[in-house]
Amino acid sequence: MKLHTVAAALGLLLAPGAAFAHGTPPAPAHGGQVAEDSAEHWVELVISGDTLTVWVLDETKKPIPAAQLGGKATVLVAGKSQAVVLAQGDANSLTGKLPTAATGKTTTVLSLTVSGKTAQARFATAQ
Repeated sequence: MKLHTVAAALGLLLAPGAAFAHGTPPAPAHGGQVAEDSAEHWVELVISGDTLTVWVLDETKKPIPAAQLGGKATVLVAGKSQAVVLAQGDANSLTGKLPTAATGKTTTVLSLTVSGKTAQARFATAQ
């Protein structure tokens, strides 16, 4: 009985901190989906046709310059995995081309380098 009480108390203590670690996500500035990556950056993903674009914000929601970004994406489209190398785009974005246009449900895993440190983010979208 005591073990269950301790486990429940720990869950209550830790859950709010995990849920609100960095506040609410920023609104998607480009119409995409926003997620927090493993290094606590905010990442917005937009897939339009065969173009994948990623914007990265720091923990204070300020844009990180594209010169400090790099990475790749693995996109699962119609059960097939597609690898995409991301290149520097506009001022604070990365962009890449899919071999074929993304239609329907997609799952994307981003492996990013932000200011020399690695980070991962995962997205599930319906086109």
